[in-house]
Amino acid sequence: MLRNQYQRHLWSMLLSGWLIAACTAPENKPPENLLTQEQMASILIDVHLAEAKISRINLHSTDSANIVYKHLENAIFRKNGVDTATYRKSYIFYSSHPADMEAIYQRVTEELKKKVDAHSPKTS
Repeated sequence: MLRNQYQRHLWSMLLSGWLIAACTAPENKPPENLLTQEQMASILIDVHLAEAKISRINLHSTDSANIVYKHLENAIFRKNGVDTATYRKSYIFYSSHPADMEAIYQRVTEELKKKVDAHSPKTS
């Protein structure tokens, strides 16, 4: 049951990412310091795991959840050696290029599925 809830939450997060992408104005010229698709996938995996962590700890205050998420997000950017502006510009660029974003989210989905499967109880 927990696995199904996690999978539904994962798909909700992925869908919200796609909705954000769909609402973003097209950007044809790659920004300076564009993150690679591999870098974007790595960051997005960590972002989605952070979002799942926040939802699991059931903070009763939206403000508290935002504070904790911001802390996790800053750690993700430090871990990946990326600043917020570079990430956002890259996200906007890839969002306006659906084929690229699809490739990135294919990697994200595959890696998150591996993590879910690794942490799921095995049934015979």
